[in-house]
Amino acid sequence: MTRVFLADDAIRDDLATVRGPDAHHLQTVLRLGPGDGFLVVDALGRERAATITAAEPGRVLAMLGEPRRRPVEPMVGLTVYHGLPRAARYETALRMGTELGVTGFVPVLSARSVVRLDDDDTARKCERWQRIVTEAAKQCGRQRPPQVDPPVSWEGALVHLAQSGLPGVMPSAGLAGSDAPALGDCVAALAGEVRARGGLALFIGPESGFNLAEEASARDAGVTLVTMGPRILRTETAAVVAAAIALDRLAELGSARA
Repeated sequence: MTRVFLADDAIRDDLATVRGPDAHHLQTVLRLGPGDGFLVVDALGRERAATITAAEPGRVLAMLGEPRRRPVEPMVGLTVYHGLPRAARYETALRMGTELGVTGFVPVLSARSVVRLDDDDTARKCERWQRIVTEAAKQCGRQRPPQVDPPVSWEGALVHLAQSGLPGVMPSAGLAGSDAPALGDCVAALAGEVRARGGLALFIGPESGFNLAEEASARDAGVTLVTMGPRILRTETAAVVAAAIALDRLAELGSARA
């Protein structure tokens, strides 16, 4: 069923007011009208069945049912620091990461990132990225869309990591096929610390990976470099596979959570 995320000011008691693109989608794309239903997710992540009572161009009014919670959102956060790749590749990683349960994305302008942004580009892309993860969250039934931060430099990413207090792991293409710690084993070993700190930071390189200086500074910052097997994955593939492995080892993809 169609989901709409609404802020507190759009809900008064049991009446919801949907405006803007969401109202347009309900009315024009889905052709819903009075008596038809959809789901509202409020600012606390609670789902409420909504029945349309009135509609006019750009605005839909709906009566809400009782709030309910489902165990959809991960119990621990996963923040992906991604060396910013080309647009289509990053957007794929955003969509699929959101579906898996990633809670935060931090695009990183690393040394080998081919993308360079000015202020106008940054504002436009941040708006698009947040819209992409919000739509993906609606599609897959999440109760809270992930946060996409503005792009940061490599140095800024390490500051962001330090401020978060999260343990970090970094798959390295240079370790492919080596006897370095495997990503899944490393995450499993860190599980207690991850739960105690409330999340895990996952570093994914851009098209050509992080350079040796970046990997060294990440290691100095406490990030564990790991391998994901003998094959070298494309950046968007690596982001999705690594997120899936990490969430699985943290018991976030099964029916029961540890």
